[in-house]
Amino acid sequence: MPGNGQCMPLMNAEIRPIPSSHTSITGNLTTTNIIMANWPTAMWQNVVNRAIRMLASGPLGSHFLLATVTVSGN
Repeated sequence: MPGNGQCMPLMNAEIRPIPSSHTSITGNLTTTNIIMANWPTAMWQNVVNRAIRMLASGPLGSHFLLATVTVSGN
């Protein structure tokens, strides 16, 4: 048995890929506020970029390898 807190899986029997549902968060944002609803895509991109920066600098920031946001208009 390995020492110093190491573990050795038996022939990789219990190693499985992490399902994509645990590695990705997706969602949609809908607004009925007339001012916000008419914001250009660039304005929304600035808002979500700020959210990414806040997430990265928060207490859980070290748990994220990558965060990306795509803004698309209808």
